[in-house]
Amino acid sequence: MENKRKIIQNGFLGLWLIALILMWSGKVHTSHQFCPFASICFGALIPKGYLAYIPAVIIGGLIALTASFLGRKFCGYICFFGTLQERIYSLFKRKKRLELNAKLDLILKSLKYIILFGIIFLVWNFIAYKYMKFCPVIALSFPLQVTVWGVISLVIIFVLGIFIERFWCRYICPYAALMNIFIYLGRLLHIKRKVISVNLNGCISCNLCNKACPMNIDIAKKAKITDPNCIYCENCVDKCPKDVISID
Repeated sequence: MENKRKIIQNGFLGLWLIALILMWSGKVHTSHQFCPFASICFGALIPKGYLAYIPAVIIGGLIALTASFLGRKFCGYICFFGTLQERIYSLFKRKKRLELNAKLDLILKSLKYIILFGIIFLVWNFIAYKYMKFCPVIALSFPLQVTVWGVISLVIIFVLGIFIERFWCRYICPYAALMNIFIYLGRLLHIKRKVISVNLNGCISCNLCNKACPMNIDIAKKAKITDPNCIYCENCVDKCPKDVISID
């Protein structure tokens, strides 16, 4: 499964690299109108009459909506930023992964929700440019709009990502927060979503599944793992020596 996922990831990463080359050459001019992340940056402007951003809201909204029944597969398979983080972490991979204690991990996970609603506030008050100066996605995707602060935030995220796997996805990404909200709404509406299942009777408590999880989810102690931060990489499935983990 891991090889299949990497092929898909590399395919979307290749598409992004081609687009980036065309942008730098001046042959293609990017637009926030078709960026799923822009559904957050500019979605709040739609009620104020800025209809030019409707395509971004539709694209980003549909992707986030699918999270209610597919989970965050977008993060695990399609998002070029997530793929870059994985590649950088693998490149500098150490024998022992840096582990954060549960309390600190929980506090940091709340940051992405604060950032999400902070961006909505900035957009609603027509000061979204304050966030855009720091946005690492813009720094990677829109070279003509890159700022020094954007490059600095990008470097900080990737440096931290060397020590903490998928640091951006876990703690900072506002789009991940939006997808998680749709997942919670899906639960309230009883929308069926595939989750990690663990046959605890056959589990030998080796914790290889926990060590393999890039999102630091505690897998080994529950029969059903419903954590919305799961990106369906299936590393836990591949690493389990007893084949007691599945996605159902």
